[in-house]
Amino acid sequence: MKILLFGGSGQLGYDLIRRAADLNFEIVAPVTSEVDITDRAEVGAIVEKTAPTIVINSAAYTAVDLAEEEPERAHAVNALGAELVATACLRRGTRLIHISTDYVFDGEGDTPLTEESPVRPLNVYGASKLEGERAVGKVLGDRALVVRTASLYGQRGANFVGTMLKLFSERERIQVVADQWMSPTWTGYFAEVILDLCRIPCSGVVHAACEGAVSWYTFAQAILRHSSERLPSGAMCSIEPTTAEVYARPARRPRYSALDCGKLAGLLGRPPLNWEEALKEYLHEIGKEAR
Repeated sequence: MKILLFGGSGQLGYDLIRRAADLNFEIVAPVTSEVDITDRAEVGAIVEKTAPTIVINSAAYTAVDLAEEEPERAHAVNALGAELVATACLRRGTRLIHISTDYVFDGEGDTPLTEESPVRPLNVYGASKLEGERAVGKVLGDRALVVRTASLYGQRGANFVGTMLKLFSERERIQVVADQWMSPTWTGYFAEVILDLCRIPCSGVVHAACEGAVSWYTFAQAILRHSSERLPSGAMCSIEPTTAEVYARPARRPRYSALDCGKLAGLLGRPPLNWEEALKEYLHEIGKEAR
């Protein structure tokens, strides 16, 4: 199977490329200098040139706070770019897997969100991603699969786990938000799920994240607990809970955006990987590569 991947330089793209090779997929991942996802002609040309079996669009504007100042740029990449990729797939007769986010929800509930839960983004980033979802569905219909995920972390790019590991070695005390809950998801696991979905004839929307709902504070505690051997000798860091209100940022975040992945479990025939098991696997993986 030949995959054309948009967004190959991101943290998810990195793991998709690594795992695709191990699973005997042929993957083409043009860099930004080769194709601008907001350029109709360039997107159409690369789809025609590569003639893929399936396209994965993981390209996204993900600077959640900066998007409040740059709504046009967020819209161009997350909404227009998604529409252009879908249009190119339609012309080629190619299936599309489009990556989206839990930030399409307002997070006002307290139970994991299903694919049918009402959407109401709280910030520009979430609104632009929702618009992209709708554009993909409108253009491609049952040739498109929108996959929503949450709180990604991996070996490439800025993410919460990387930030915590750095702070643990530099500070004696940090504060982490304890009143927002989500489903932290390792890109290594998520990439394997996406590649499995490439082989399954499904469409619509599906949630794919690691299993469980956890606060950022509890997640930080788990990172510290499972990374103690990685920290410099003598490093001692305490983690204190704080609130989202105290740690105010330009873009509002959902209070509760953990995802229900029951539909995914039915498609794959197995339950999602637990969030803490995924964290341990990730830390083990980066530990091996560091040696």
